[in-house]
Amino acid sequence: MKRERLEYLWDAVRPYLVYNILFIAIRAVLSGILESLFFTLSQEEAAVSLLWSEVSEIAIVGIASAGAAIPLMRSGQQAILILRRRSEQAWITKRKDSRLLMAILPIGTLSLSVLLNLLLADSGSASAVPVSAAAMPAAAAVYGLLTPFIEELVYRGIVWYRLRKGFSPLQAALLSSILFGAAHAQIRQGIYAFIMGLIFALSYELTRRFEVPFLLHCTCNLTVLAVSSAGFWELFQTPAWTVFFLTASLAVFVYWGMRIAQTKYRL
Repeated sequence: MKRERLEYLWDAVRPYLVYNILFIAIRAVLSGILESLFFTLSQEEAAVSLLWSEVSEIAIVGIASAGAAIPLMRSGQQAILILRRRSEQAWITKRKDSRLLMAILPIGTLSLSVLLNLLLADSGSASAVPVSAAAMPAAAAVYGLLTPFIEELVYRGIVWYRLRKGFSPLQAALLSSILFGAAHAQIRQGIYAFIMGLIFALSYELTRRFEVPFLLHCTCNLTVLAVSSAGFWELFQTPAWTVFFLTASLAVFVYWGMRIAQTKYRL
């Protein structure tokens, strides 16, 4: 059984490595091209072009993310469709309070996302990087829609799905979240990604619908981006708001935990 688990683990790690290696390579090439273009500009042209450098960097992330995911699209689509066909057997469908559970899930997830950003903030500043008003549409499209879709396709649609074949729901969620966190460069971002990855993975386990973790991911990214860019983090960095977000997230996930416990954790 140990050997089989190692095979399942490697089967899940393989697409993780493919995606991240391709992402780093494509981003490095495109960044190099962008830098060379700026280097050849005159001072006057560079002053104007710098206004769009932020948008260009965001576009590079989007292109690199989409390009790196191309080799994995077919297997990800197949895995998502297989799980969707089994959605009638999902844990959430057996609950009489399924509508309530699904209604409060975004509240708890979003509260946890904001809380983690507050707790993991570096020296009083938000962990999210604010973008200018001109770059906001591009940032919303890439960080709020495209990146969540690609990451959910890779980490939940493929990595988690393959791990789930040989591991328990919690083990698969933990392992996929470790990989999700490890893919982020900074420690704080890695911790944030690991915790949120657990929520996304378990929400997929309990509903078996890809749109659930995808929409949760989108909502968190767009909210953090908007709050950070609008400069509202200083408003939220008070004990009262911290207690509010902590209470809201605890209330939601304790409720979910109690309902799962009623079924003796038979997911």
